[in-house]
Amino acid sequence: MSTEFGGLRADPAFRESDAGPSARPAAERDADGLAWPEGMDVRFYADSSMTIPGQGARPESCGVYYPSEFCDECGEPTFGKSFCERRLCPDCWWRWSRNRAENITVRLGAARYAAEDAQDKRAVHTVASPPEGEIRTLTDVQQGFRDAYSLAKERGVRGGVCMFHGYRVTQAAKEEFREADPEGGIWKWIREDERDWRDLTYWSPHYHIVGMARDIEADRGEESDVWRFRRIRSLARFELTDRDGYEDMVRLSRYLMSHLTFESEGSKDSVRWFGELARGKFDPETELSEGSLSVIERTTAEIVGGVADVEGDGSGEPEEEPEPCEECGATSRSSIWDAPVALRDTEWCDRIGREQEARLRAAFEWAVGDRAPPPGLKNPRTEEHLEDAWRAVLEGW
Repeated sequence: MSTEFGGLRADPAFRESDAGPSARPAAERDADGLAWPEGMDVRFYADSSMTIPGQGARPESCGVYYPSEFCDECGEPTFGKSFCERRLCPDCWWRWSRNRAENITVRLGAARYAAEDAQDKRAVHTVASPPEGEIRTLTDVQQGFRDAYSLAKERGVRGGVCMFHGYRVTQAAKEEFREADPEGGIWKWIREDERDWRDLTYWSPHYHIVGMARDIEADRGEESDVWRFRRIRSLARFELTDRDGYEDMVRLSRYLMSHLTFESEGSKDSVRWFGELARGKFDPETELSEGSLSVIERTTAEIVGGVADVEGDGSGEPEEEPEPCEECGATSRSSIWDAPVALRDTEWCDRIGREQEARLRAAFEWAVGDRAPPPGLKNPRTEEHLEDAWRAVLEGW
């Protein structure tokens, strides 16, 4: 590992998810050198109007059991849980984070692969921080994106993705975290603490930029009345079939998404593409062959699905192998939406038997809303309620 990561592995704010050459630091403390002071007397509107993932209410439709698949061998229906995958949901935010990290990795990886010169494939992680007190309102936050783009391009970033962070962890919270020495990173600890996350953080807006750059021009001084810009590190070299490059981008993206800052009640995105990688300038489907893009998408999906605890954010879970069917032990399944095709296959229906055929038909009718459970059981959230609801559906209540 290069010396540019020196000392970061010993920082308790960073916990490796797994050992090996692909593990990279994401809680890079060099960014703290651009922090605003904690003791600012004034409160800003943007501070009280913004939040981080997972701090909202769970929607009614989230976490409800529903018929999802059926066994290809015996036709036995299986049930899954619905996930809203919204950024505010306390149960689903990590799924939203995972999906966004996957999109970021595919797009950035495609741009790096498309670059002809080896030096042009280089990607860097940088941070742009506004002068103290400059970002006060939601309008200021939006203008800050444009200022961060301009500064990044001026310093050598040709294009990339910009992510807004409004908060940093207080010094007192950092000390508590070090004393507690829990498993996982500091943002996982903050989420699990019984106190409100705002009591452990303070308003210190900054913009993380992960983009394409040959070289980065050094910061131009320590003045407090100008925007500051700092290179954190270079990302691992990217090659089409080398998983290390993918894993580095995935882990960094997941970590940065774990405390992305956005409007509590708004829909504006806090992830923006700019420069050569802006949506209107770079199209992976046009720049890459179908085969190359397919490799990038498939490899990224495999890595995103297999990472359980990314850079200490404490979120997510690895994709698991399908459980064997409780009726016949088979592991091959089809979507419940494929049930009508299976039920029209008379040979298959004769093989599974009339009882199983009836169970599958009932499950499909439940899925499409033609045979709903009785009141009080329509949205089962526990396995016990699911059993009662399924029994009622089968009996025709």
